[in-house]
Amino acid sequence: MDAPSQYKLEKSHESWLLFRRAVKAAKRKFFDLRIDEIAGSNKRPWDLIEWVKQRKLPACEAIQYNGQPCHEMDDLWNARHNTYNSASGREVDLSVLDPLSTLQERDWPLFSALELTDTLSSCSSRSSPGPDHITWVHLKAVLENKKSIQLPVTLADVCIHVGHWPKHFKDSVLVIIPKPGKPTYSTRKSFRPIVLLNTVGKLIEKMISNCLQLDMIKYDLVHPNQIGGVRHRSTEDTGLFLTHLVRTGWAKGKKMSVLAFDIAQFFLSLNHAMLWQFFASRDSCPLWRDSLLPI
Repeated sequence: MDAPSQYKLEKSHESWLLFRRAVKAAKRKFFDLRIDEIAGSNKRPWDLIEWVKQRKLPACEAIQYNGQPCHEMDDLWNARHNTYNSASGREVDLSVLDPLSTLQERDWPLFSALELTDTLSSCSSRSSPGPDHITWVHLKAVLENKKSIQLPVTLADVCIHVGHWPKHFKDSVLVIIPKPGKPTYSTRKSFRPIVLLNTVGKLIEKMISNCLQLDMIKYDLVHPNQIGGVRHRSTEDTGLFLTHLVRTGWAKGKKMSVLAFDIAQFFLSLNHAMLWQFFASRDSCPLWRDSLLPI
């Protein structure tokens, strides 16, 4: 009688020990044969590791565009391009910007080492790197040396005052990932594009963004009802503002209701020409306005 059958029959401690020895011996014999096979035939030791084996791909559907499935790479590219750049090249009426007055031009102040360290400390160390393969962990480790901080600070100042954005900072990797929980992935809206930029360029962009936000708040360039994307404003502010409107209506004896709607593909529908003309007419920094944005 073999060890497993004996253990099932007797259920004793001695039979359990025999069963364990039999299992251990069988495993050792199996792996010895696998190692001998790999060492003598294909000589690929990586075959012993599970994650290098071929995986079964999940069932998927072809993306539909204009009622036709995208089986060719060109068709898929056109579908993606017309989705994520739907507003590119669209004619707009720029006369709506004529009433906007041009603000007084102000000099752009030099960056400080404190601005860089504060910006870097808020960057998540789990973000994926761009084409340079430099993670925030690497950059934080390098810039712990006080002598190394001045180099990116000087680079940021030069980019602003010379009016040039290096080509290296424009290189990016576009990754299109599926949104979780979708019933079907045959539509383009079921995927989300993620753009990975070079890390040093992102750091300088964050520093510039922080300065622009402080400048816009200081000179009242942001509408009070603009909550998203503005520092020191959160969802709680939105709730407080909505509560204030409702209670004000109640105090006047009116009945209040709320209508909420989501603008689908809002960011993808932004026209870059209109956006650029708006900043060109309102921006207070001539160097940023005249040099950096069009590059």
